[in-house]
Amino acid sequence: MNDEVFYEIAIKNLTNESSEEERAQLKRYLLLPEYQAKYDELADVLKNHPDEVFQEFNLNRGLKKLRYKIKQAESDNFFSNRKIMAIAASLVVLLGLGMLFNNDSFVPKPINYVSVASMAGQRTEIFLPDSSIVYLNSGATIRYPEKFVNNHRDVELRGEAFFKVKRNVDKPFTVISGNFKTTVLGTSFSVSNNDENDFQVAVKTGKVKVENNITKKQFILIKNTQVAFNAEDGELEKSTVNAEYVTDWHKNLLRFDAITAKVAFSKIEKWYNVKIHCEADSILNRKIRAAYSDEPLEKVFKSLEFMIGLKYEIENDTILIK
Repeated sequence: MNDEVFYEIAIKNLTNESSEEERAQLKRYLLLPEYQAKYDELADVLKNHPDEVFQEFNLNRGLKKLRYKIKQAESDNFFSNRKIMAIAASLVVLLGLGMLFNNDSFVPKPINYVSVASMAGQRTEIFLPDSSIVYLNSGATIRYPEKFVNNHRDVELRGEAFFKVKRNVDKPFTVISGNFKTTVLGTSFSVSNNDENDFQVAVKTGKVKVENNITKKQFILIKNTQVAFNAEDGELEKSTVNAEYVTDWHKNLLRFDAITAKVAFSKIEKWYNVKIHCEADSILNRKIRAAYSDEPLEKVFKSLEFMIGLKYEIENDTILIK
């Protein structure tokens, strides 16, 4: 058994920073009465002697200095008093709070954030610090830290995005979008939140937890399920979907899955950053089933002209349907 390893994993466990492997290793240490006693004393010092922690250790010297102090104190048979426990407990600051301390004061490390916006009519691919990948749909924005610290990975989203999250059971990945929070360990899914009454999550792979921050109601979603916000009753509704169809926009595939022309026109406006004016109301309720892979606007309307019998004119960024 190694005391240096024991103190590191013990303090990680006390600050909820330990991994499953480290927790299993700690259990083996605690089978021995001597380590159980050290663990209990360490927990007691952490709880009842915070002043000793701050006075004894300067974080600028880092973990290397902490290990040296512990080893030096043990070699001097100094473990009988509580000072060495305060030295060890000071690691809590390093692992749990991420702060820099000196003898008299502390200053939080600043967290730098990155904001990325996808231009209207474009899809944007982003690589996050943990190697997860995000695809922003037209007009969407995302905000995330330059580096994910501690035991969580949080991002803020406005608009629609598709996520391919790198699995990490020790660092859940959370998307904060308006009044809703979507949490995963590692999976692929889409989130859409264009305004407070428009929220939807669809899961392509893995498992996702969605929570309404106001009502605290939660849903667990698996592959090919989704939740969508119903503005009339203010609740999330769960349903089954073909997630491939819902999320394949991130592959630059514009899909109309038996939707009305009115809904299709709205998608086209967002996809190509154009305005559509329809003078023929009879066209709006006609159903469209089609898919276009990175096609120019003119080709899409040529197809729709044949499919539902519309007549159109394109003038710059405006399409007039007769």
